Amino acid sequence: MPSPIVRLILAASLIVAASDVSAQAAPACFPRDIASLSSAQVALLKRASLDPIVGCPALDAAHRVGDVLIGPRDTVKGNLVALDGSLHIAGVVTGSAIAINGAVIIDSSGHVLGDVVSAEHGAAIAPSGRIDGELRTLDALAPMPTGEIATANIDTFTSLKHTAAWFGILIILAIGVLTNAGDAMQRVTSTLNAGFGRNVTVGVMAQLALLPVLVTICLLLCLTLIGILLVPFAIVAYVVAVLGLVVLGGLGAVQMVGKGIAARRPGQTERGARLQALVSGMLMLSVPWLLAASLTSWPVASAAIRTIALGITWVAITAGLGAALRTRGGTRSHEEPWGLRRPAPSGTPRPVTPPTADWLTPTPITGVVAVKRPTTTTGGAR
Repeated sequence: MPSPIVRLILAASLIVAASDVSAQAAPACFPRDIASLSSAQVALLKRASLDPIVGCPALDAAHRVGDVLIGPRDTVKGNLVALDGSLHIAGVVTGSAIAINGAVIIDSSGHVLGDVVSAEHGAAIAPSGRIDGELRTLDALAPMPTGEIATANIDTFTSLKHTAAWFGILIILAIGVLTNAGDAMQRVTSTLNAGFGRNVTVGVMAQLALLPVLVTICLLLCLTLIGILLVPFAIVAYVVAVLGLVVLGGLGAVQMVGKGIAARRPGQTERGARLQALVSGMLMLSVPWLLAASLTSWPVASAAIRTIALGITWVAITAGLGAALRTRGGTRSHEEPWGLRRPAPSGTPRPVTPPTADWLTPTPITGVVAVKRPTTTTGGAR
């Protein structure tokens, strides 16, 4: 059976795959087909994409270097960009046709369904050549902004700083919860280890029921005049309770991850082992967020890694919420029945044996019948 960490990663991968499918359904201005381009050609392409006339199609296109010929029977789907060469079209281009450092030539059989853009070398269109969009020519590309590189570095540093600050705050919060509710967090962690998938299911159901439960509580309170006055307080109490369960469950999931990657040292105390697991798990889960922040200057890579980080974080919080609910806020073990009553939240159920009549002693209080201990008789004595 795979470990909880492996199941956490697999569940996050399913979420990321679903988000990738939805992302592919909508068109986006993302660069593609640039692996074979040199750094100078990539810089030229980026410079062209910043030009208001060329724009986004320069990135979201099929890129070819040098002179390009589209034959009469050829059909190119999407945008087509020719770098450092002329673009000769005798066939069909379903998107825009762009030539950077080259001319665009459209024969009589050529047909471009989008725009035709020629940077620095003009365009030649045959009388029967067809262009469904606009014909745009420019003498030179707009220069690259001088402060773009410095701005990208500043943005990357700012993102890293913000990410590190957030995880610093979370570590401080985790230490506070460990100090005041360490046993509750340990029960949540044990529940996660016992059945990760069940906790994810309970967490998803709880997330779906959050708003309906709040609406139901408000409607029930509105049945009475006093209840109407208590609605704002009920909403605040409900939000606080949900946030408490989310924090407790999320930190329990972090502790589970930390225990899986950091072994307990010999002679280490229980509290020290829990603190080590919390810090290790927090650092482990912060790696994809820090990586996404360091790639701010590459929006596509940053967005992809941020999606993965978001998926992993959501799965951890969802599983932790389910475990927190199954343990009644960390007050009981998930194996204990709901009807079991405890003397204190942190105690353990202890069976109480009712006293028997054999051990009741006589009492001198008048009017109370004393129960005598049975005595043994020997011989004929009574």
